[in-house]
Amino acid sequence: MMSSDGGDRDDQDTDAARVQRWVEQVGTWFMQQSGWPPIMGRTLAWLMVSDPPEQNPAQIAAAVQASRASLTSTLRLLTEARMIQAVTRSGDRSTYYRVAPDAWSAMLRRRLESIASFSDITDEGLGLFPQGAHRAERLREAHRVFEWLNVEAEPLLKRWDDVRDTFTPDETAAGAGPAPATPPADHPPRKEGHGD
Repeated sequence: MMSSDGGDRDDQDTDAARVQRWVEQVGTWFMQQSGWPPIMGRTLAWLMVSDPPEQNPAQIAAAVQASRASLTSTLRLLTEARMIQAVTRSGDRSTYYRVAPDAWSAMLRRRLESIASFSDITDEGLGLFPQGAHRAERLREAHRVFEWLNVEAEPLLKRWDDVRDTFTPDETAAGAGPAPATPPADHPPRKEGHGD
């Protein structure tokens, strides 16, 4: 069946279904890895692929099939986690949301720093026992791992900072899936800024 704009509606429906399955997959991943409620992962996933990149709460709610009430707290939590940011548009009272610049490397940095900080706790634990005590062998192994991570994390992130801007558009688009379906809405010209 053809849509009124000449596109193939069946293909559009198929693409939308594929995007929806992927959004659900991201929600499940974050639930398993980070303990997030599924709606948080779904919301972040949608904002990663939505067109346009900025979406208002009504658009997001429609895309992730969530109530506006539950979405409000989700948007607040994702904003506080610095994964998304709010933008405003001139003459539009709505607040729009998009993935924050550098959200992923910042998240990785926070995660690595949080994990590596456990070395302070293992170090304190080792102080409870005489050096070389057999009882502390399992603790020493844990300490070695977290000490190693402490040493390696910063150079790893520095290497990412060095190569991040070297990717060409073709490289970042390689293997991209179908363009995501977006709930219909009017999109006036955008004025960037921070909103609530």
